[in-house]
Amino acid sequence: MAETEKQAETELPKTEEPQTPPKKSKKRLKRLAIVLCSVFVFLSAVLGVLQLGVWHTARAWEQWTPDYEKTDITGILAQETLSETDYETLYRQTGLTPLAIDDMRTSNAGKKRILSIQDFFFEKHEVTSRKFTIFTYMEEMDEYAPMAYLQDGDILVTSTTRVSWWAYGHAAIVVDGEDGLIVESLSPGTKSTMSSAKLSFAYLGDFMILRPKLDAETKAQVAEYAKENLVGLPYQMTTGIFTKKYGKKPLKTTQCAHLVWHAYKKFGYDLDSNGGAIVKPQDIARSKHVEVVQAFGFDLDGLWK
Repeated sequence: MAETEKQAETELPKTEEPQTPPKKSKKRLKRLAIVLCSVFVFLSAVLGVLQLGVWHTARAWEQWTPDYEKTDITGILAQETLSETDYETLYRQTGLTPLAIDDMRTSNAGKKRILSIQDFFFEKHEVTSRKFTIFTYMEEMDEYAPMAYLQDGDILVTSTTRVSWWAYGHAAIVVDGEDGLIVESLSPGTKSTMSSAKLSFAYLGDFMILRPKLDAETKAQVAEYAKENLVGLPYQMTTGIFTKKYGKKPLKTTQCAHLVWHAYKKFGYDLDSNGGAIVKPQDIARSKHVEVVQAFGFDLDGLWK
């Protein structure tokens, strides 16, 4: 009996003692957890800073309006010839340069447009920030500013488009001045399109009409090229960094200022004032190859310099 019990004991299966994970595995898991936690904290901080930029700049932005009195300019507009002093007065009263004044005052309708521009120029307008992507927004008015007459090849720019802390702006090229049509590239996830200068720019808190210092025939060719070749391109902010800024092959991507710049570069004119990899609306506004036609919402002494 004792031998049977002893034999049964010896035949019982041996239980294995639980194995503890190696110390190296524990250290790896701990390091991975620390890395993931650090990445989460870093991304949260970045998103927080970007959102803070949206909040701050939306409240800090102010539309420039004249701090001097509005005067009667009908007498100046009635004169046959204008002096430099007359042009300077009209600029201070309307934001219109001689390019616009000479083009508009040749008809009664043009003179009335100048006077309506003056009225709007001196009015106080309510401006609100509209967010159109998570960190991108524009300053908009609830009414449209009257604009100077447009010509083919003119360029429209605004400083109001902002990405968090960065006031990037927006730009477009006029492809049909008579009908006020432009080609523009708007935002990530969209393609460049033809639209209306009035509907895209006249309601913004500021804008400028720029005119390249070229003959009308060349500007008309540039406008036609933009209309025929630069519509339907996917928006890509990094065009010029991860893709060529300019090449012989047709464009595959673009962004607002790059589209305008590329159209003129195709005909041998470089409107990028600093020559950087990314061309910005402000770079075009600072170009020595363009002149201001109309400025609205910008300090007339500094414009967008």
